[in-house]
Amino acid sequence: MPALDPRDAPTLALLGHDLRATLSEVIGGLRLIDPTPLPPQTRNQVARTRAASEALALLLEQALELLLGEPLQANTSASPLHTARLLQNIRLRWGARATELGHDFTLNTAADLPAQLPLDAAIVERVLSNLLGNALKYAGKGKITCNLETHTDRSLRIVVQDEGPGFSDATLARLWANYGRADSSTKPSSGLGLQIVRNMVEQVGGRISVSNRPQGGAEIIVQIPLPDEIPSPPTADTETPNLTGLRVLVADDSETSRLLLRTLLTQLGAEATVVADGSQAVGRIERETFDVLLIDIEMPQFNGLDVIRHIRTMPGPAAALPILAVTAYWLRDNKAAITAAGADAILSKPVQSAALLGQAVLQARQHHAVADPVTARQSTAKAADGLQQLLRMAGPTVAAQLLQQMHTDLRRVERGLLAASHGPNWHELCAQSHVLMALSGTAGADRLHSLAQALNSLAQETAPDRGTYLSLLPEVLEALDTLIHQIASHSPTTGATR
Repeated sequence: MPALDPRDAPTLALLGHDLRATLSEVIGGLRLIDPTPLPPQTRNQVARTRAASEALALLLEQALELLLGEPLQANTSASPLHTARLLQNIRLRWGARATELGHDFTLNTAADLPAQLPLDAAIVERVLSNLLGNALKYAGKGKITCNLETHTDRSLRIVVQDEGPGFSDATLARLWANYGRADSSTKPSSGLGLQIVRNMVEQVGGRISVSNRPQGGAEIIVQIPLPDEIPSPPTADTETPNLTGLRVLVADDSETSRLLLRTLLTQLGAEATVVADGSQAVGRIERETFDVLLIDIEMPQFNGLDVIRHIRTMPGPAAALPILAVTAYWLRDNKAAITAAGADAILSKPVQSAALLGQAVLQARQHHAVADPVTARQSTAKAADGLQQLLRMAGPTVAAQLLQQMHTDLRRVERGLLAASHGPNWHELCAQSHVLMALSGTAGADRLHSLAQALNSLAQETAPDRGTYLSLLPEVLEALDTLIHQIASHSPTTGATR
């Protein structure tokens, strides 16, 4: 699939955020429903809808990656696929659906199936959705069987069998040509699902075979490669962390998200305090002591990035508060900016489970215990001292004019860098980074000056390395944004132009 035009990437990022944020609300609302008093049929429907919504979150993530031309990867998912959760979702979605349609559905798993699989959950979800969806359509009223096992060739083997009419010889002959359809066929979905599965598993080094069973019906076998070493299953403590005794402050503008996060944290043993915006979060941190801050990035006015930056410059122990950022933005650039602001860990919306939330909280605490936040604060403080020295030298009258002009120039460079990133336009990046070198040097922002120099040198190369550029640009923009905030804080006239 061709990569998206880079000029459309910002629009896609915003759309992806809105989709994930909306889906997060749906999943959060479903998780808050107590199924106990519901009639069995309604209870099953709620469970199936919840499983389907979580599958949709996986598919949305992969769709956005594919739109930007990211290759599918089989063994590099951010977290392992937990087998028990996978099997539960299969039973909830497909077992219940098969029963409704009059099928006898059986799910078999090998005794030696690992407790967790280092595979992309979205790929496994798409394979199962297409294979089981097809089986439900074409199996008549017969039995459907799904087998999961690890194969001797180091692969996850998924076998789906049904007792339907199977494939005709003509269909098998043309299955991988023209999406399995004859030229004159107008029947939808005939072979398309299998073509999707084949393309996907072959991209990650897997394979698919399709045949008819001697006793009748179809058999489809998919094998997805596993790494040489499969991680040992986590202990119960690691699977579901115990947060007893921890005071967690949650800041999120969504009432549903606040309720869900508080519920999950309470289940893990933590004491959760919730607030609705960044200003309230800062106020509580100034008055109380917390063990972790869990903050939504996309909040109006005083957003998550502003709060994190503010906390990291606060006096006393509050500046060292472990911070877990929660975001519906998925692009690497957004995550780089969050880390640069001072977050210790990042959790993507929608939050998939209490276990994952608890692990992310512990990760934030562990990262802050071993990291050295002093360096980042010293860099910011040094830039602020350099700016203060410049303003003292300029005098009160000239200082106001200087602040206004620097603010305008820095904003112009920021817009220029963003515009030049489409392509990228190396000539324009060279010009804008040259101006930024002069401005940051004048303001005493040493880190930004070094980053601007690095970008300028890269842009002047005969064949600039795109990977280096994609890593460097977010750091430049983050340091530039920090300087703009510092200048705005010194002058009320500049703050209004933001």
